[in-house]
Parts: sequence; structure tokens; C-alpha cells
Amino acid sequence: MFAAANSSLARRAAATLILSAIGGAVFEWLGMPAGWLSGGMLFVAAASLGGLKSEVPEKGRWLFFLILGIFAGSGANPQTLDQIATWPASFAILMISITFVSLASYLLLHRLFGWGGQTALFASFPGALSFILAAVEGRNVDIRKVAVAQSIRLLILLEIFPLAVLLSNGAAASAIDTRAVMALPDMLVLIAGGVIGGFIGHKARLPGGLLLGGLVVSAVLFLSGTVEGEFPAFLVVPGMIGLGAVVGSRVQPGDRAILPSIALASVTAFCAAMLITALTAWAASVWLGIAFVQTFLAFAPGALEAVAILAFAMQVDPAYVAAHHVVRFFVLALIVPVLARRVVSAEKRSDA
Repeated sequence: MFAAANSSLARRAAATLILSAIGGAVFEWLGMPAGWLSGGMLFVAAASLGGLKSEVPEKGRWLFFLILGIFAGSGANPQTLDQIATWPASFAILMISITFVSLASYLLLHRLFGWGGQTALFASFPGALSFILAAVEGRNVDIRKVAVAQSIRLLILLEIFPLAVLLSNGAAASAIDTRAVMALPDMLVLIAGGVIGGFIGHKARLPGGLLLGGLVVSAVLFLSGTVEGEFPAFLVVPGMIGLGAVVGSRVQPGDRAILPSIALASVTAFCAAMLITALTAWAASVWLGIAFVQTFLAFAPGALEAVAILAFAMQVDPAYVAAHHVVRFFVLALIVPVLARRVVSAEKRSDA
């Protein structure tokens, strides 16, 4: 029985990864930015809604996150160090963005679309889905509605943003740089350091710890000149395919039943969130002199792993983007319990 279960999981994982590879190859051929990620994700999500029980085993996810963290860290450059002084001000604007995104989304879902107070609240928080789902346990919350609404937001963001950049620039940004492929000794040092950093990040229970730990160590090694060169494509491409499969498999066949009833509400809340994100990102860009694409990806609601890799693929500083998503996680960890208690108290008063 155990062997049969493992065999079934292996088949589902293989089908998921093959679909992601096909979708990624198609989008790369079309010249889409971050094609291996966005194409794979779209193909897997579509197949999942069509009936495929898509899945990526936990150990496979760990491997993909480690590879991509090391890869993303290679995007660190002297400009990263120059901009660190602006990060505290940028974090402050991010907190304003989180506040208004959460408030606008909550009011739309609760007042306009009639979602329950707690369900609307947890569906409105921008990002940190794993923490949000853990926080709703034992509460009067429609967990499935929250999960699907949050997944819709991430899927739309990761598909629309690269397309928007492509159309506005007239050409696809590329994650391929002009450096020579790194020498084998450098690659071994980088991988060993990234694995250690990812392990520490994971054990410390940091958000996206595997990817974040690998990214930090990789960035330090590149900035210090310990290693140099381009991270090899034969490692990067499988990592992007794997991440596309992981994100796309957030959607499952059972989600079709509730999708028609929540799609309009979810998309409306997403549009409001994107408008507020764009405005606050523009303010940070103008005030701090940072490219708008960079501030937007840093402020955009989404999974740290996916958005950090998208940032690198769009030639944006992944360290800046990842740092903001870590701050977002800790801000949400602080305010979610407080706001949840207030909503519960308001519901009790209205029922009395």
C-alpha cells in the first residue's frame, strides 16, 4: 500500500513537472520574460482546473528553492550596497501600502461582495499565504475561499506583470547575463555555501527560509569577490520549471466548484490592491530614486520565492525585493492576530 502511494505520487509529480517544462518552453520560445516560470505555472494551473491532481513533493520543493535562492543571489551587485541606506524609508512606505491594500480589499470583499468578516479579512492580507492559512485554524473562516482567492492573486500577478513589462519595453527582459559561466571550483563553493545558508534559514523558520538563506549567502559570496561568473543554465532552468510547477499546483481540481462564485470578488480585490501597490511603489520610486519595476515587485502581494525569482528574471535587484517580502511577513505576523480579534469582537456585537 505504501509502495502504491509512492508510485501514485511519483506519477503526479512527473506529470506536473513535464507540463511545467512544456509551458515554460513555449513561453521562452514566445520571448516572454521569466518564461520558464510564468509558462510552466500557467500550464500546470490550467491542467489542474481541468482535472489533473498536480503535486510537487516536499523534498522536490526544497531542492528547487535552494537552487533558485543561490541563483537569485548572483544578481547582487555594488548597486545593492549603495541602495541599502534607502531600505528603511522604503520599508516605511511598504507598511503604508500593506495597510491600505488590506483595508481596501477587506471592505470590497466584506461590504460589496458579502463575504463573512473573518473570511474577507484573511483573504485581504497581501501575501504570506502559509502563515495566513495557519492562522485561520479554529476560526469561523472559509479556508478554501481564502486559499483560492490568494492563489488567484498570485497567478494573475506572475502572468500579467511580465507581459506588461514586455509590452511597455518592446522586448523581453532576460535573466541571462553576459558573464562567462563560472568555473567548477567557484560553483562548488557557491552551492556548498548556499546549501548551508538555506539550511540555516529553514531551521530558523524564516519565511522562504531555504530560498532566502541561499540568496543571502550567494549574494555575500558574489559581492565579496569570492566567486564570479554566470550560474549555469543547466541548474537554473530546472529550478524555474520546478517553481512554476509548485505555484501552478496551488490550484486543484476541486477549486472549480467555488471558482465561479468568487472569481469576480477576487479579481476586483486584486485590481484594487494593484492600484494601491502601484501608487505607493511609484511614491517610493520617485522619493528614493529606485526603478519603479523594482519597488513594484518589492511591494506586490505574492509569495517571496516566486516574486524574488521573477525579480531576478526581470533584471531587478532580488535582494531588495526579498528583503521587503520578509518585512511584509513579519508585519503581517504582528497585525493579523490583532485585527482578527477586532473583527471577531465586531461580529459578536452585531449579532447581539
